[in-house]
Amino acid sequence: MYTTIIDSLCKYKLVNDAFDLYSEMVAKRIGLDVFTYNALISGFSAVSKLNDAIGLFNKMTAENINPDVYTFNILVDGFCKDGRVKEAKNVLAMMIKDDIKPRVVTYSSLMDGYCLINEVNKAKEIFDSMAARGVMANVQSYTTMINGFCKIKMVDEAINLFEEMRCRKIIRNVLIYSFLIDGLCKSGRISYALKLVDEMHDRGQPPNIVIYSSILDALCKNHRVDQAIALSVDCAKVEG
Repeated sequence: MYTTIIDSLCKYKLVNDAFDLYSEMVAKRIGLDVFTYNALISGFSAVSKLNDAIGLFNKMTAENINPDVYTFNILVDGFCKDGRVKEAKNVLAMMIKDDIKPRVVTYSSLMDGYCLINEVNKAKEIFDSMAARGVMANVQSYTTMINGFCKIKMVDEAINLFEEMRCRKIIRNVLIYSFLIDGLCKSGRISYALKLVDEMHDRGQPPNIVIYSSILDALCKNHRVDQAIALSVDCAKVEG
């Protein structure tokens, strides 16, 4: 019962209230388990109180409660979102040392962390190493890398990954199209971006307003106003 309430409070980011209940459990000597700690660590990570999250992790291990893959994934993701990739890698090393196999979400979090600090090549190294470690990249992994490459204008690399998804028959969602089309537009490759828009229509996956905005902006900046006006008709249909 305590764990259920603590988990709910943490999901609503009421971590101080959750910690009060945790302290009550300790005072009453009510047995704590990995699920209680995972809920608390997740809550503190979500509000960027990572030092508190690590403190709970240390208490957990001191009480001989073994962290599971979810515990480690929470910390890796939390550190990466905070730009603290070195600490995330330390958590990963600890995870491997404890014979807990990292999952695709673990590696995706690390890739996202490297992309956040513009070290996309290091993210790609992790992406490339996943298969050798018996972990197959999924749509989240590809999304992270395509977005990362597009942000630093390495659009050809993003296109290669996009085509790799096609070969592996991984469904390319609207978000991936959005990142790649925006990257193409900002690199002046508007014709390619328009081909992708046509492809989306053919797949029964119409572009959203974000995609249209990227293309309209690129067309106008390149003095292709007539095309922008024609495209705005389709855009108006999306808004409608």
